[in-house]
Amino acid sequence: MKNRIYPILICSLVSWNAVFSQTHFVSLNKQKADFVNKSFNVTKVLDERSDKSTIGFAQKGMMNARVDANFVSPFEKELMDFLRSNLNQTGPKIHVVVTTLKISEKTGFSKERGFCELSVNFLVEHEAQVYNVLQTSITTEVSGVDVTNKHPKNIADAFKVCFDRLAGVDLSDVQKFLAIAPGESVVQIFEYDYPVFKETIKDGIYASYEELKNNAPSIVEEFVLDKKPRLNEPWTGTFEIIPRFKDTGKKVRKVWGIAYEGQVYVYHQKEFFPLIIQDYELYFYGYGIPDGGSISTGAFIGGLIGAGIASGIENANARKQKVKYYLDPNTGGQGKTILESEVR
Repeated sequence: MKNRIYPILICSLVSWNAVFSQTHFVSLNKQKADFVNKSFNVTKVLDERSDKSTIGFAQKGMMNARVDANFVSPFEKELMDFLRSNLNQTGPKIHVVVTTLKISEKTGFSKERGFCELSVNFLVEHEAQVYNVLQTSITTEVSGVDVTNKHPKNIADAFKVCFDRLAGVDLSDVQKFLAIAPGESVVQIFEYDYPVFKETIKDGIYASYEELKNNAPSIVEEFVLDKKPRLNEPWTGTFEIIPRFKDTGKKVRKVWGIAYEGQVYVYHQKEFFPLIIQDYELYFYGYGIPDGGSISTGAFIGGLIGAGIASGIENANARKQKVKYYLDPNTGGQGKTILESEVR
């Protein structure tokens, strides 16, 4: 029996290593995007991402091994070809400055979810001068039994949303926008230049990170907070936050976050945790992920419920961990995570 097991085990390890060493290549050459306004002449695509080594990761093989993802063609060429094939090259001359483009996957209880984080600056070229007319971010999502082959469409959908937002900007007088000097980096000028870092946070309910970033809650119905002490380690000394609508007494659930008396709380693992906003950084301490896997961007979509726990046992294990989660200031997606403490 042992003689049969060892070859199977060796083959499995060899297969896993082969998958793990691969790069998953993504192409947009067959993607069609139904832009609201196709009258844009994209003359430049600029890659201003902080990490240009990959465009994120995918999961491949029976073991769902995590592998780096990249475009088939060079980054700027892949996006330029896609945009030019879907736009009619008339209208204003547009420079597309990409500051974030990251794909990721999350394996759930019965399906996978794929995510694309995209953050872009749109510049308009007018009489030898360029103007920054829109800075916007979006995270799009797909789901299914296997989402690896759905990333191209998801990326295309993310660009559609951003271009549709550009279509809503009045470009008749571009000189009202900020002019960009030759050789000046858009990233250095606009990096994290959002209301969330500059203004007193408005009380209310935030359906998405985009709302928080712009300090614009979509729901301003009054609510109150109940606080319940957490008694289990490593969470003693902290409180479970339970927001309830003032008029009905119903709990506020499944939102990105809330703000009460200037303090923001993010919704993670079916509870609210205080968000620290400090020196252009965003982070919070929350429950861990019981399978030991890293948190994908999707964990921060729709009120962080993308990292929802599948069973009561797993939920108990997650509560034994205290993890520091950093959020991407552009998109609200996951940055680095640090395991602060764990109870065995």
